[in-house]
Amino acid sequence: MRHLALFAGVLGWATAADPVLIGISARYPGDVGIATDPAVVFVEDFESSTIEAMNKRWTEAKNPANEVFAFAGDVPPGSPGKQSLCMTATKGKNDGGHLWKLFERGTDTMYARFYVKFAKDHPYVHHFVKIGAWRDSPRWPQGEAGKRHDGTKSFQTGIEPESGYGKYEPPGAWHFYTYWQGMKSWQGPQGTSFYGNSFAPEKPAQIPRDRWQCVEFMVQANSIPDASDGEQAFWIDGVLMGRWATGSTTGTWKRDRFVAGAGDPFPGYQLRTDAAVQPNVFWLLYYMEQVFSGQEQYQNRTGALMNSDVTQVWFDHVVVATAYIGQLAPAR
Repeated sequence: MRHLALFAGVLGWATAADPVLIGISARYPGDVGIATDPAVVFVEDFESSTIEAMNKRWTEAKNPANEVFAFAGDVPPGSPGKQSLCMTATKGKNDGGHLWKLFERGTDTMYARFYVKFAKDHPYVHHFVKIGAWRDSPRWPQGEAGKRHDGTKSFQTGIEPESGYGKYEPPGAWHFYTYWQGMKSWQGPQGTSFYGNSFAPEKPAQIPRDRWQCVEFMVQANSIPDASDGEQAFWIDGVLMGRWATGSTTGTWKRDRFVAGAGDPFPGYQLRTDAAVQPNVFWLLYYMEQVFSGQEQYQNRTGALMNSDVTQVWFDHVVVATAYIGQLAPAR
């Protein structure tokens, strides 16, 4: 295994028998001082005095008519903070908003951890939080829809709720939605239209509503341009839920979705064909456009209560790093 998580004597990846890794956050109860750790790239605790002051810490902030962002006095259990960021999307007025950070230097491996809580009547979600690798990026997010990425320029992956065409309770189940140069077309082998490829664990990671949850995900670029040893993984509340690396799981491709289960070993990712393409973007995205437009894949078939007119999500304790971060350690 090329990448190791190295903290407090814990090496390697969690297993079914030992599902918890000890990460950077264990050194910093309540995340106090975590920004000083040499492996940490960026921290956002949403404790700024104003929304404007918070926005200045990011490369771009999208807050239409100043109606999407608001601080809220609701924080995760164990947090020493006083506020989180609430994003509100309103049908007919906006499709949500985002905070987007472009880092001066990229890194071959990037981890991002955030706490999130969805409103008790939250519907499904169109697009959510992403890590990206963009060579010569402008200072704003770039579109992806319908395009296969060029390995000399970019790749991007998002940890997102998927609806399963309404079979999962809203807001859905966690999966990766990934764009890279080796992606498959939804049209089949001869297809020319490319949307994010889906990678989900065999057992769906259903997302709760009205409860804080710790989400962490990572992406590691392939070691050399012609290798397929790139990988990605995600953890929920400190437990590894899915890992896609060379031989780490088995499954089959169904058009643009890798379905975990019986099948061939996963071959790994050739995410880039130029070593200069490195993860250098973190995107705290809350995008509701297709949900508001009523597209079929977001129609609820579970009978769960769902408000598709005004939606809210809360974020807190964002950390971006080059190694495993872990859950918030209780403040002393």
